[in-house]
Amino acid sequence: MMQEYRTKELYGDFYENEGKPLVVIIGGSRPGLPAPLNQDFLERLKKDFQVLLLAYFGAGDLPESLERLPLEYFVNAVSAVKQEYGIDDKEVIVIGQSKGGEAALLLTNYMRSAVTIALVPSCYAFQGLPAEFTLESFTNRKSSWSFQGKELPYIKFYFDREIVKEIMDGNYCTCYEASIEKNGNEDALIRVDGYTGKILLISEENDRYWPSRAMSEQLVKRSGNRENMRHISMKLDGHYLMNYEESAGEIVKYLEEYLAGKR
Repeated sequence: MMQEYRTKELYGDFYENEGKPLVVIIGGSRPGLPAPLNQDFLERLKKDFQVLLLAYFGAGDLPESLERLPLEYFVNAVSAVKQEYGIDDKEVIVIGQSKGGEAALLLTNYMRSAVTIALVPSCYAFQGLPAEFTLESFTNRKSSWSFQGKELPYIKFYFDREIVKEIMDGNYCTCYEASIEKNGNEDALIRVDGYTGKILLISEENDRYWPSRAMSEQLVKRSGNRENMRHISMKLDGHYLMNYEESAGEIVKYLEEYLAGKR
């Protein structure tokens, strides 16, 4: 059974499976509900879990742009589902893809969960993405995220003529690599040291959106929580790993290990 939630406090589709753990899926920089999402993958999740597909901008009364989004939204939305359906913290799995992977890793510092799976993630909080993608709109710099009304430290975007040309050709990776090099900010590094759950990172070697493999390696290298982390690097043609059979299979395999450990 699917329950639609369409409020500014909780915008998502919830698939109930009474008594099962909860998987929360957070999409990337596409507005609205998580997409693209392999339907077979979703059906496999629905067999063993309750599933919440969670939007966080660009739908209904949610913010229009991916700028200064309050992390409290995620915490409160998940808490509301947990309370309504009697789900414990240790029964929560968060899966975030791309920008949603950035959010999922940040959330390890703000809410309790058993597992965090970050697909093609960032190891930094970056500058936010405006509703309209024009060069002028990016000069009004804002963090992607906020907490308690204050924006989180972030890395500002760096542009030059060559980078703009790369972006026009569909390669955003150069912009992010240059931004890390030119506008590096140690305070923007995502910390997961205090997280007591397990972390799976799945990156993409041919990522044209941002350097997910290098950033995943950096996250593991800089973490004091490495014993609870696993990083898988894949060679696929795309960025949205919840849409590919190979990467979806790795997620399912990891979650099967989680379920076996609970028995």
